[in-house]
Amino acid sequence: MRRAGPLALAVVLLTARAAAGAEPGALQPVFEHVHALTFDAAGRALWLGAHAGLYRSEDSGRTWAKAILLPAHDHGPDVMAIAGHPGEAEVLYVGTHEAGVLKTTDGGKTWKVANRGFGGLDVHGLAIDPNVPDKLHALVREKGSGIYRTTTGAQGGWVYIGPGFFGHRFD
Repeated sequence: MRRAGPLALAVVLLTARAAAGAEPGALQPVFEHVHALTFDAAGRALWLGAHAGLYRSEDSGRTWAKAILLPAHDHGPDVMAIAGHPGEAEVLYVGTHEAGVLKTTDGGKTWKVANRGFGGLDVHGLAIDPNVPDKLHALVREKGSGIYRTTTGAQGGWVYIGPGFFGHRFD
């Protein structure tokens, strides 16, 4: 029989009201509408994207700290996707429902908006090329919907590639 690893433990804890092993009486966040879960490149930090924002755990999901992405958003923003740089644990991108893509280069201490070139800010998917980490694809919904690509780690902006899923008919 195969043992469950830290990721399986984290998924189980996401639906619990209090994490096992937390100090008695310590309140843990209740995660509703979890959209994304990923480790950083070093495997030290576990990041969780949810309707209520972005959270970080450094103990395999037993406890969580909320990341402040944008000071103006007390509730979040709603994190739909997370893409970690495959070689640099401090670099992380998040796609949000209302603020587009945000990027950190210091492990989540500070965040910068990285939306130049997008037709809209409702980002539901992010993919980073593990062989060329400055190349990312983003899936934008609603206004400006489609697939966008950057080859500069989002520093030089995004280029519209095509309608992606939204332009295809499925029979």
